Amino acid sequence: MNMTDSSDKLTRKIRRAAVVGGLGLVVQLAAAFHWTPVTFILSAVVGAPLVMLGGVLFLAAVWRNMRDKGAV
Repeated sequence: MNMTDSSDKLTRKIRRAAVVGGLGLVVQLAAAFHWTPVTFILSAVVGAPLVMLGGVLFLAAVWRNMRDKGAV
């Protein structure tokens, strides 16, 4: 595996994390425009977990990259 393959994989993983987190933020923003009990539940049940999952995916990608490079 050469350097471009590993950087491409890292880029894909970080982009995936950004998309998941971004979707969660979009759900929360859309819910905030018309705040009702239903949109609050939607924001809490769908939006917040997507943002958290995006953060976890990002941290996992960075951790794996650091481990592969011997930084950890």
